[in-house]
Amino acid sequence: MQSSPGTPPRLELRRFDRQDFDRLISWVPTAEALGEWCASFFTYPLTYAQLQRYLDSAEKANARVIFTAIAPSGEAVGHAEIGHIWPHLSSRLSRVLVAPRHRRNGFGGAMVASTVAYSFTEHHVDRIDLGVASENAAAIDCYHGQGFRRVGIWPRAMEAAGKIIDVCWMTIDRKAWSTVRDATTGKN
Repeated sequence: MQSSPGTPPRLELRRFDRQDFDRLISWVPTAEALGEWCASFFTYPLTYAQLQRYLDSAEKANARVIFTAIAPSGEAVGHAEIGHIWPHLSSRLSRVLVAPRHRRNGFGGAMVASTVAYSFTEHHVDRIDLGVASENAAAIDCYHGQGFRRVGIWPRAMEAAGKIIDVCWMTIDRKAWSTVRDATTGKN
């Protein structure tokens, strides 16, 4: 189901669990795809054991909240994480991935908006940060469209899929998020 032009698609965030493992593995079929998604956080090939450790790590207080994004049709369309949670201070948006067949349909922006809203509302943070490969223009545009602003570049930050990447650091604070949210919902 696609939204009308200019209207972001609706989706629901639900907690990532074991039933999502096969699907997530299928979304990163190559070392390059895995590296583009998560840099060196996981190793190729992505396995159940790695995903189980990831899932288990979410049980630690303020470590991370992992989501699967669900379209109105009930189909899983993405994955996202809020981590490094310091309630009333900051958190970090990480490992955002839109299912390959659903890219360029607005789900990335909708997923970022929903995940950010969750952290601002549930964690009461003042700021959410993220790092993205500086060459990933589509992701940077998506984050910018949700109110994130670029704060700098970390050159030669890490190796992913056999290449050294520069990381673009971005952030959104509560005031900017409120402005974007109000513009989206039509509030003044």
